[in-house]
Amino acid sequence: METIYVDPENYGIDSGKLREMLEVLEKEAELHSISVKYEGKTILEGAWKPFTLEDPQMMHSLSKTGTAICVGFALDEGKLKLEAPFLDYIREDLPEEYDPALEKITVYDLLTMQAGSPFCCNNVWFSRLEKNWETAWLREKKILEDIGKVFHYDSGCSYTLSRIVTKVMGKNCRTLLDERVFEKMGFREIRWLSSPEGHSTGGWGLYLTAREISELGVLFLRKGKWKGEQLIPAWWVETLSKPQVAIPGCAGKALSHYAYHIKAGKEMFAAEGAFGQFLLCFRNFPVTIGITAGTTAERIPDICLAYIKEAFQQRSAAPELRAEHSRNLKKKTADLSLAFPKGEHAQWEVDNWMLMNQKFSFSENPRGIQEALFLQENDNLEIWLKIDGEEKQLTAGFRKWIRNDLYPGNFRHQYHCLAYAFDGSALRIKVALINTSYVETYTLRPTVAGDSATAIHPQLTCSWQPNVTYLPPAPDNTWHFTATRKPE
Repeated sequence: METIYVDPENYGIDSGKLREMLEVLEKEAELHSISVKYEGKTILEGAWKPFTLEDPQMMHSLSKTGTAICVGFALDEGKLKLEAPFLDYIREDLPEEYDPALEKITVYDLLTMQAGSPFCCNNVWFSRLEKNWETAWLREKKILEDIGKVFHYDSGCSYTLSRIVTKVMGKNCRTLLDERVFEKMGFREIRWLSSPEGHSTGGWGLYLTAREISELGVLFLRKGKWKGEQLIPAWWVETLSKPQVAIPGCAGKALSHYAYHIKAGKEMFAAEGAFGQFLLCFRNFPVTIGITAGTTAERIPDICLAYIKEAFQQRSAAPELRAEHSRNLKKKTADLSLAFPKGEHAQWEVDNWMLMNQKFSFSENPRGIQEALFLQENDNLEIWLKIDGEEKQLTAGFRKWIRNDLYPGNFRHQYHCLAYAFDGSALRIKVALINTSYVETYTLRPTVAGDSATAIHPQLTCSWQPNVTYLPPAPDNTWHFTATRKPE
């Protein structure tokens, strides 16, 4: 995929406003990467170390856009009808007993999240199932009176559409997108998680970079045409972004409505995923933005809309000021990084024996860490771990990120980047799971078991704090556990 970089000032765009947008977004959210394009050319791009512009990150609901594209293929070829009851296509998946309300749901209702779902069956819900994903979802009760009338967000609708696409097209969504869209746009081989039955997960699990996200937005603004070839039917690109149903609580926001598996407003439409993933397309400007992040902030589309409008409307007339703005924007994006763990020291001078060269056994914790051994190697921290029965070795850097290939060949959670620092009596380790939205901070504080300060059985009081998580809420978003030194 070719990336063409241009100075926004040469196209009448105030780069000073773009810099301001970036700074406001940084205060609002933990950004991982961003790519902004004007007429397909890159005017702003950057990644916050240790995240990069090259490593794909798992998309959450932004993946639904891929499902919507594939539904458009099926509609365009007459293999699917919006007004048809969706059970007409997958009746063989029905359980013996099911809610008769399912008979009332159409393909349109699935696309617009008006299927009467009482709760969202998300990736966590589905991942607990060993097989028969579709049948499991079809067992769920529906709110009959809300079908076709009320917005109820449910990723089960997306998986069902993906299942239907496989049935009517003979290929799953990932294969269709690869063959018809991504390969022709010059993307690398795209990954998309699948169910045990081989259907793309539909509502999550598509792996993309910020560059690829913004490039997909360019394809939308070009009405599905790429280098003279119509990759997506033009009528479907125009249709899928038209508002269909109001999203409760979003009146007055940039994205106030839901369209066909995409959010929509008067001035923009967007694919949006949990934890800060965005594909933003502007209706009045040929601008697209791709963002990956680890945040629960909801104002990102509104912030981007406000600053993009200002960037086009308030450009300075003075050439020297425009040049200064351009330099400042480049300087801003040249050295982006997430904050390192709190702490000023690379080594812990006091009571070092309580932590280093000791093997600890951990109580139950969210990441399944069973044992750990810490070794100091100059300004690096070597960590030997036993996680869910597997032995792993990691290296953390002091005020620098060190990349670890923790699960070679496993694209879902292959790369972990670690940094550490000593802060008073605490060791803090920050872990960025590069293929996901997750950045996690571990804090370990040595204590001594027993009544004497000279006891030889040190313990660790530990905490784990993720930037975002699907786990049930914990006080201060922090989970606590302990570790005890193992006898030699």
